[in-house]
Amino acid sequence: MKSLKIGVLSVLALLLVIPLGSAYAADDTINLTYGASEAIMHTFSKADVAWIKKIEEDTKGRVKITPYWGATLLSRRENTEELIKGVADLGYVSPRTGYDLMLGSLGFPYGVGDWKTVVKIYDKLDKKFPELDGEWSKMKIMAKSVSSNYHLLSRKPVRTVADFKGLTVKATGAYNAIIKELGGEGVNIPMGETYVALQKGTIDACLAPYSTLVAFKFNEVAKYITVLNLTSSIRPTRGMNLDSWNKLPKDIQKIFDKSVEFWSNEDNKWRDLDDVEGVELAKKTGCEFIELSKEDLAAVYKAAEKAMLSEAAKLDAKGLPGTKLFKEVRSLVDKYAK
Repeated sequence: MKSLKIGVLSVLALLLVIPLGSAYAADDTINLTYGASEAIMHTFSKADVAWIKKIEEDTKGRVKITPYWGATLLSRRENTEELIKGVADLGYVSPRTGYDLMLGSLGFPYGVGDWKTVVKIYDKLDKKFPELDGEWSKMKIMAKSVSSNYHLLSRKPVRTVADFKGLTVKATGAYNAIIKELGGEGVNIPMGETYVALQKGTIDACLAPYSTLVAFKFNEVAKYITVLNLTSSIRPTRGMNLDSWNKLPKDIQKIFDKSVEFWSNEDNKWRDLDDVEGVELAKKTGCEFIELSKEDLAAVYKAAEKAMLSEAAKLDAKGLPGTKLFKEVRSLVDKYAK
C-alpha cells in the first residue's frame, strides 16, 4: 500500500512538471503540416513560403513545417472543414458557407482604394464586434487578408452611370444586386468561363480585380476598365487546427501569435502586387482606364449601399449585428478613406 501511494505521488509530481496540453518536450522538434490551396509559385503561396521560413528561423529550428501545395492535402472546396477535423495542422481557409457574418459583410467597405486602409478600419472593429472572430472559434486564426478591389472590365466603354443600363455583367452575390440597381443584369458564371463569354459577347463585362487581367488574360477581351473600387472586407485566410495549437509549448505559441501580422501583411502585399501587374499589362496592351465623375461614382456607391443594407438586414434576422456593423464600417470609411 505504501509503494502504491509513492507511485501515485510520483505521477502527480510529474503532472506538475509537464505542462498540460503540450505534447512536446523542450528539446523536441515540432513537425507540422501546411495545406495550401495553390501551387508554390502562386501569390498566396509566396506569402506562405515567407511565413514558414520566418517561423522556422524564429523558433531556431524547433518547428519544421512541411507544405503540401496545390490542394494536395486540403481541398479547395472543403479546406476549412478539413482543417477543423485535423487533416492538416495549418492551412489556407476559404469557407463558402457557415460563416454568416464574414460572408454577409464582405462588401461593406466599398470605396476604399487600398488594403492598408481596410486593415486600419478593421483593427478598430475587432474589439467592438467580437462576433467577427467568434465565428472562427473552431480554429486558431493565423492570418487575415483583404481581397482585391473589384472594377468593371468591359467590351465597350462605361463612362457614365447611364452606360450601365442594359449591360450583362458577370458578378456574384450582392454585386448582382448592385448591377441590377444600376440598370444592368448580373449573371453568375464561373471565372474560368468568363473569357469566352466576353470574347463571344455573351456578356458585356465582368466585375473582377485587376489581377485577372493577367491571370485570366481579360486584357485581350475587355479593353475598357471602369474604376469602381468595390472593396472587400478582411477575412481570415490561414488557420491552425485547435488540437495542434493546444499541443504547442507556450513559448512557441507566443512566436506564432507574433507572426500573425507578418503573415497577413505578406499575403496582402502579394495580392496588391498582382493588381499592380494587372494594371501595367493593361496599359501596355492598350486598355483604357475610365474614371467616373464624382456624381456618377456616388450613384454607384448608392446602389452598393442599398445592396449592402439588404445583406445587413439578412444578418440581423439571424441575430447577428449586420446593420450595426455596416454603419460602423461606413463611419470608419468616411474617417480614414479620405
